[in-house]
Amino acid sequence: MKRHLIIICCCLMMACAADVYAQTAVTADDEYEDMTTLRKKLVRMKQEMDAFMKDIVSTYSDDTTSPFGGMAQDIKVDVTENDREFIVKADMPGMSKDKIEVTLENERLLRILGTRESLAKEGAPGMVRQERSFGNVERALQLPGEGMARGIRASYKDGVLEVIIPKKERNAKEAMVKVAVR
Repeated sequence: MKRHLIIICCCLMMACAADVYAQTAVTADDEYEDMTTLRKKLVRMKQEMDAFMKDIVSTYSDDTTSPFGGMAQDIKVDVTENDREFIVKADMPGMSKDKIEVTLENERLLRILGTRESLAKEGAPGMVRQERSFGNVERALQLPGEGMARGIRASYKDGVLEVIIPKKERNAKEAMVKVAVR
């Protein structure tokens, strides 16, 4: 269902772009100016569609019966680097560290998985409103360079996961390593 909604939104964006292009009179003299105007209109339309989709998704929880189930889950990250290592900080509030899994795949792909358990079910006695999302979250991100499996560290404190990955120094490939979260 999520894929259908995304496909429909993309089709609507393309149809709107085609309409905007059709309404723009393009002559040989004005071609560059019209393309710049069209580009600006398309960028603005994309920004509006992004805001629209964010509003839709944020109103739904991780309810699997919802057509938007699971889409509200997101892990925000900051990635920094210095001479020796990559540092990834991920917001993962409300999770227990034993429900977090971190893996490094093919020296460049960092995968973060977590589970946030629900304390109350929707419709529970006394529940007036439930907006906090529960369930599984996942984030995979490409590191800006190669990392080493040996020496990788992860810690979790105050809802923030910090993963420190030493930069690769030699050409030896390491397929995948699982990282213990402390």
